[in-house]
Amino acid sequence: MSKIMIAVDLSSYSAGVVAAGIELARSTKAPVVLLTILDKAGEVVPLIEAAGASSDELNTHLKQVVSSLEVYKDTYPDVDISVSAVLGAPNEDILEQVTEQGISTLVMGTHGRTGLDHLLIGSTAEFVIRHAQVPVLVVPYKRSKH
Repeated sequence: MSKIMIAVDLSSYSAGVVAAGIELARSTKAPVVLLTILDKAGEVVPLIEAAGASSDELNTHLKQVVSSLEVYKDTYPDVDISVSAVLGAPNEDILEQVTEQGISTLVMGTHGRTGLDHLLIGSTAEFVIRHAQVPVLVVPYKRSKH
């Protein structure tokens, strides 16, 4: 049975990535895993840690991320969607989650939080494309012509 993972970072581009993944899921009648990796080394976790946050506060932040993903789940009640938020390194952990959850197709955006107009493709997307062992649908962050 096919299973689709939609990996998002909850940036302003995430809604378009989720919509594209849901369209694919509807056409294939596949269940969806909606995933966010909270980047340990990126901007979010170091800010929390710099503020002297406890592990309880970090867990609270993870719960808020799950709540944000649940909004997407509620938006598409006709699709079987499960949500997952993981603390880790997006490059490696997206691929690890693909393997662990038996994913057949991965959907992600070209850019996320750090998307810059002059880059052709984001570093996480590029890494995942190079190392994925399943098909990857990459959704452009800008649908207009450059």
